[in-house]
Amino acid sequence: MLNAFFIIIIIAALAVVLFIVIRKFTQLANLDIHNLPEEKTYQKKKEIINKRIEKSGNLLKEKIGKILSPISKIWGKLQLQFRIYVGKIERLLHHEQSLKIRLKNKFISNEVSEQKIGQLISSGEQQLKAGNYDKAEELFIAAIKIDPKSAVAYRGLGDTYLAKNSLEEARQTYKFLIRMEPDDDSVLVKLAEIAESHGDLEEAIQYYQQAVLVNDAFSPRFYHLAELLVKLGQPQVAKESILQAVELEPQNPKYLDLLIEIAIICGNKDLAIKGYGELRLVNPENQKLHSFKDRIYKIGL
Repeated sequence: MLNAFFIIIIIAALAVVLFIVIRKFTQLANLDIHNLPEEKTYQKKKEIINKRIEKSGNLLKEKIGKILSPISKIWGKLQLQFRIYVGKIERLLHHEQSLKIRLKNKFISNEVSEQKIGQLISSGEQQLKAGNYDKAEELFIAAIKIDPKSAVAYRGLGDTYLAKNSLEEARQTYKFLIRMEPDDDSVLVKLAEIAESHGDLEEAIQYYQQAVLVNDAFSPRFYHLAELLVKLGQPQVAKESILQAVELEPQNPKYLDLLIEIAIICGNKDLAIKGYGELRLVNPENQKLHSFKDRIYKIGL
């Protein structure tokens, strides 16, 4: 009974408090805080401060703009230069790639051409050995059409003409080849032989001299050169040539025979005696020894 009484009192008190709070809240809600003097002052200060901040911000922005303007221009130029540089790099890369492709294709093409030329020359050489000169000529010419600078093909063609006894064609081919390979001593000798066969001994001597200058290891070239020089009445020059032949083959009776002959023509008694002594040791049965002895004895008389 007592508890019920207290509960009623508490509820009544809460009702009174709730009434007061609702009434005050309604008054506060209707209150215009913007019209209060303190609030007006605060809003004015806030407006002034915001204007100052905005003005300072604009000034700072303007100063920063002036400072950054040259930098921006420089940066723009740098960007432009970089784009130009990148463009150049891209073009160079593209050019390099294209060049690689062209070189690769050229290499493949050259490789195929070289194989074809090799086959033609090999077949031509086989036909030349077999005596099929017309077929050999055809094959060598086909190789030259593919590679006009193939010295091997020109050499084969010249040898074919020489074998066919087409001396003028061989001569022209070898002359063209010697312009490509001026140190080919074998071709020089062939030109000398062709010139000699035409009776042009001076031209033959020139080619032989070039050949022995390029390669001085072949004694027969010196020997034959000495023979041609004697025929043209140049025994002093011939003497040097036959001495080279004898130096390479000191026991060759044919070389010693020509040495004695040239020494006698030149009136070189000492050289003639030396040659005579060497020939007698090498070939004591030589029938010319007696004749040489008499002729050597008469030198200087």
